Parts: sequence; structure tokens; C-alpha cells
Amino acid sequence: MWGFYKFMYPRAPKSMMPKKGDIITPRQCAFCGNSLAEYRGVLESAVNADTHTTSESIDKSASGELFFCNYEHQADFHAGKVYQP
Repeated sequence: MWGFYKFMYPRAPKSMMPKKGDIITPRQCAFCGNSLAEYRGVLESAVNADTHTTSESIDKSASGELFFCNYEHQADFHAGKVYQP
């Protein structure tokens, strides 16, 4: 039985694991609202952030940074698209 689980659920590669110094606190995506560790997503500084407001509430940290799951969500957010689950 152990072999079955080892085969069906292998460990993630080391490249996917957090490295020393990575921030592992979960953040919410400004586009879809999905929660993801900060080192896995895209963080946009306040200098580059547009002043978009959507119908959904945008979770901004105290420093005014935007966080996205991936570059697609970042592009869709700035294009003014609305997330369709």
C-alpha cells in the first residue's frame, strides 16, 4: 500500500519548494481572490499599479502593492476584465 501512495502522490520537485528568504505568507489575488503564497505569485509595486477599481474589493497591503496568481491575471486585471469563475 505504501508503494501505491508513493507512486500516485510523489513529492514536489525541489524547484517548487520555498527557498531561504522566500516569503511564504498567503496573499489574495487582486483579480480572482485565490489565496497563494507570496513567493509563488506576481507582486506589483505601487509605482507600477494602475488606479483600477473593479466591482470586487481589492486587497491591498499597507504599502499599496497588488498581488496576482500569475501574469495572465495581472494582464486581465489591467485590461479591465472581470473574473468569471
